[in-house]
Amino acid sequence: MPLSASRSDPAPSPANGGGEAVFGSTQWSIVLESRRDSASRREALERLCRTYWLPIYGYLRRRGYASHDAEDLTQGFFAYVIEGDFLDRPDPEKGRFRGYLIGALKHFLARHHERENTQKRGGRAHVLDWTALDAEREFAVIDQPSLDPGATYERGWALAVFAQALRRLDAEQAAAGHAAEFALLRPFLSSSPSQNEYAAVAEKLGLARATVAVRIFRLNRRYAELVRLEIAASVRDPAEIEHEMRHLLAILRG
Repeated sequence: MPLSASRSDPAPSPANGGGEAVFGSTQWSIVLESRRDSASRREALERLCRTYWLPIYGYLRRRGYASHDAEDLTQGFFAYVIEGDFLDRPDPEKGRFRGYLIGALKHFLARHHERENTQKRGGRAHVLDWTALDAEREFAVIDQPSLDPGATYERGWALAVFAQALRRLDAEQAAAGHAAEFALLRPFLSSSPSQNEYAAVAEKLGLARATVAVRIFRLNRRYAELVRLEIAASVRDPAEIEHEMRHLLAILRG
């Protein structure tokens, strides 16, 4: 993956799509903002759950639950998060949000055995539409026989962070009228080009090869900025961002 944990990238700014507008819809920010505004509580948490369902589902699958049971438990856990006192208990001083969330999941599993959950979940919130998700296909991406449930959760979290950043980049490019161009350049964000690939894309876009190379460099830089914004919203201290970036990259590189 071309992204690096280097500090050489310029800091995000509102001018290039960064800043507080991006921080406002992720992890600790959702929790803290929802504490102040109860009306946004459910919407904020549902958005968080829809974004970060894969690490939870992957953890449950690696714990040995069948796919349909993992779906039920994931849905039940999110109902527990949304309907319970989840917003009153998280404390950023305790560390990274992903650590808090997996702790909440273990607590949920310890206190609710499967039969009780099956009976109670019928009338609870349904945050995820499983018919719109290919859960097993996405689980296959993170699943490795050598990984225990905790490592599977970590890998799922890393992929969710990068996927969310990529969705933001996709939205930025579409808003700027560059959707068609981005569709051709996007593959270069996750793999190095083979010989003549830049030239082939340049021909399709009617651009010089050097221009394509520059645009891919800028997209990769912006992608890295957006990943850092996602990470920044999940740690209590900005000084932890680079360490977390290196940690997530190491997980994905295996």
